[in-house]
Amino acid sequence: MSSPIVFVTGTDTDIGKTFTSALLVQKWKANYWKPVQTGLESDPGDTKTVEEFSARREHTPHLFSPRYALQKPLCPLDAMRFEPEFDIQLSDFVIPEERHDQPLVVEGAGGIYVPITKKLEITTDLIKRLQETTDRAIKIVVVARSGLGTLNHTLLTLEHLSRAGLGNHIAGCILSGPKNEGNANTLKLYGANVLAEVGHCYTVEDIEAAIAGIPDLATIFT
Repeated sequence: MSSPIVFVTGTDTDIGKTFTSALLVQKWKANYWKPVQTGLESDPGDTKTVEEFSARREHTPHLFSPRYALQKPLCPLDAMRFEPEFDIQLSDFVIPEERHDQPLVVEGAGGIYVPITKKLEITTDLIKRLQETTDRAIKIVVVARSGLGTLNHTLLTLEHLSRAGLGNHIAGCILSGPKNEGNANTLKLYGANVLAEVGHCYTVEDIEAAIAGIPDLATIFT
């Protein structure tokens, strides 16, 4: 029996999207895939981050290799300009079906409107492409900043997904950073489903509490 897929996107850069993905991998005993990785000239990459995080935890995920790995810390479209041998096509992406009996966390490159191809196709188009390659259920989790600015960025991201025909695939958002009850409540007033609030984690106890605060996977797909 095939298990579901969760696509993780963000509203901004450096908001804890990879850390949140690592938490989801542990909570749901899931595998992990980063379809497009950039910035390898200055960072080991998000797959390595999830691997190192998981090495100290109960669950050891299978880590699928990125389909594309680029050096510059830029969006995929701009990173390709420094490596002209690459020409990313949406048709290159297929959900890895090995280990389909386990959940899969797919982490996008940046936010939902990040340019991926030279045809100016964006993360939204990638999600639609991945849907075409599998009969497994796919939900989208938006990682958003907890503090100032999150209302505009989060609501615009959710509105864009809905307008793109992906509204039924939105599981909700996870707020990353110091807890902000006011922002969480305002997002809910606008119909956003706040799945969890993940504060800064400094200790093992903090991490365990963050994992425990994430809802069970079954509730994401009800």
